[in-house]
Amino acid sequence: MREIVKGYLPNQTQKLVIEWATLYPKKMLDMWNSQEFSKLPPLK
Repeated sequence: MREIVKGYLPNQTQKLVIEWATLYPKKMLDMWNSQEFSKLPPLK
């Protein structure tokens, strides 16, 4: 899913967020489902 549900991000920021999220989709979904959140590595 590449849709902002609510709010606004500038285009460049949105591209970075999407790039980062595509690196960790399973980990992010696991954290969402368990509601146990942890840090993920930043973009390089």
